[in-house]
Amino acid sequence: MIQHVTVDVIVVSSKRDDAEAISQALRNAGVAAHCEWFADLGEVAQRVSAAQTQLLFLFVDHRSDERIAQLAAQRTAHAPGLPVIVVAPSVDEDAICHALTNGAQDMVSLGNPTRLQAVALRELNHFRQAKALAGMQSSAQQLEQQVATLVNESADAIMLVQEGIVVGVNPAWMTLLGYGDDADLVGTPALDVFHDDSHAAIKGAMVATGNGQWAGHTLNLKAVGSDASALPLTAELELAVFDDEPCVRIVLALDDRRNEDKPRDIVEGSERHPLTGFFRRQRFLNEMEKHLEAPSRGGLWVLAYLKPDSIAELREQIGPLSSDDLLLEFARILQDHARQNDIYGQFGGDLFMVLMPRGTTRDALAWAENLRQAVARKVFEVAEKSLSATCTIGLAQFNSDTEDLPQLILKAQKAYLNGVKAGGNRCIVPELDDDDMARQQGDTAYVKKIKGALMQDNFRLVFQPVASLSGRSKQMFDVLLRMLDGGREVMPGAFLPPAKRNGLMKSIDRWVIMNALKFCSEHHPAGLFIRLSTESVLDDTLADWIGQQITESGVTPSSLIFQITESDIEARLLDAKRLATALRGHGALIALEHFGVTQQPLRTLEHVPLDYLKIDGSLMEGITSDKSLQRTVRSYIKMAEEKKIATVAERVEDANTMAVLWQLGIQYIQGFYVQGPEEIVLETDDGQPLSLATE
Repeated sequence: MIQHVTVDVIVVSSKRDDAEAISQALRNAGVAAHCEWFADLGEVAQRVSAAQTQLLFLFVDHRSDERIAQLAAQRTAHAPGLPVIVVAPSVDEDAICHALTNGAQDMVSLGNPTRLQAVALRELNHFRQAKALAGMQSSAQQLEQQVATLVNESADAIMLVQEGIVVGVNPAWMTLLGYGDDADLVGTPALDVFHDDSHAAIKGAMVATGNGQWAGHTLNLKAVGSDASALPLTAELELAVFDDEPCVRIVLALDDRRNEDKPRDIVEGSERHPLTGFFRRQRFLNEMEKHLEAPSRGGLWVLAYLKPDSIAELREQIGPLSSDDLLLEFARILQDHARQNDIYGQFGGDLFMVLMPRGTTRDALAWAENLRQAVARKVFEVAEKSLSATCTIGLAQFNSDTEDLPQLILKAQKAYLNGVKAGGNRCIVPELDDDDMARQQGDTAYVKKIKGALMQDNFRLVFQPVASLSGRSKQMFDVLLRMLDGGREVMPGAFLPPAKRNGLMKSIDRWVIMNALKFCSEHHPAGLFIRLSTESVLDDTLADWIGQQITESGVTPSSLIFQITESDIEARLLDAKRLATALRGHGALIALEHFGVTQQPLRTLEHVPLDYLKIDGSLMEGITSDKSLQRTVRSYIKMAEEKKIATVAERVEDANTMAVLWQLGIQYIQGFYVQGPEEIVLETDDGQPLSLATE
């Protein structure tokens, strides 16, 4: 019921007592009514338009009273929406039908006060709701007009997209891209505004935004100007409304060579190369020295040593002055392949170096291959000539225990020279020599440290979030390992290779499993991805031991997801199948890790029971612009979908990659973009796990 609200009511009747009767009925219903009596319709129209009337009652003696239609017409002309209730001596369905047909909302009688009250309350509620809705619509229209004004006057370039079609652009957008008339853009496919290399990312982001699954991520894109030039931009997307229909609002800004997302190599003053802006020799060496002292956020430090091939011949064709233009274009290709934490340097004229934090050498090699192919595809327009060029890239992984900076550079240079001797236009990673004396000495030292860490519990677990792209939040984490050495944290890239070479992985794996079970019993995550080494895959006793540990710990078995690498499954198929089947028998789940790096990756899906497929991080390198790579990854996802296997993308580093993966249908992602800027998550200063964070 409506209480304590004064309601203005007009009663039209030949008897003043009828107004008092309506007032009494409404008060009995809990409505504080102020009833005003009129003997005829003469003054009603003027009174209705001037007052805040909410109900209008008309008393009639017979159902065919012409005043019903007359009053309804006055109401429509002067106070649309105001309820008209007819009061008659008696009421039947025919009488009600006649009243409704002539514009009234209902017909009641004083003889049935309960129905009269119910009808009055109903119409009063409807009137107020309609009035509130009209007010909201008016406010919304005003707000929409204000927003439109703000958009038009905004310095940000804004485009509105509905169902993939541009429906609106503001003047700043047209100015930014060099258009004179919005008719050149409105009505065209949104993808036409962007460079072909950016299509996959912007399409995926638009679809995700339209589904409410894009949360403020910033894309690095190239837009196509009116002169067909490619303009590097940053883009933010959000859900909006245009003409009462949902749309995607895209806000663009010049990225100033992507200062925030490009490597920290562009600096002011004499420390940068005047042509490319990369670090000069001494500053680059200083930066490398500083960064190599700290662990790589990806796990490994890799140095790339690269030059354009046959640069002397190219100079002869275009002349020494124009060769600077060629190197500038070459540097721009390097910039397009840079990541935020990569460090770029230029030594002299045509020698470039890049220090990269990467998860594996495969990631670094994939980056180098994408760069090499981009250079080979590029047509360089220099000195009124169209030229093609190639480059050779030597890669070297840094070993902090056996190498210093000069040795790292020499190793990368040697790899580069081997590539040049082999004909150029290739990427070279030097083979690791297990018989190297320095490596043997390093292994001896690490074996002692690893055994000590196992006995003294000097390992600790780190948990990297695995985020869902479907919008269904699940607390899942990838289990990573660190070793403590005299207060110094040692990354797995340093101690796991010696452990593998010296038969210690089985013991390390069991330490990880025991502590992962403890974590599960305390924090109850939905899933922990736990790696199993080759030694563990071959261990006939492991499955039963894990089953016993699960029973004793009381954890939910399905929260344990054991990861086996694709190479282990391919090389040791029967052992991997036996282990996976046994672990599933204990209720645990199985994931195939580093998928897509062997010669026939799809074949492994046919033989081992799987719950998760983790696509290797090296395939994330270049996926935003490489359509062939996108098709390959999509084929993996489709095969997994057919087998009801969930898919996870490894080592996702930026929003562009996430947008492409969203479009391709990946279900989960992990990596530093998901995790954020901090390398270590879910632990306190003393190394103990914190309560779980949501995705």
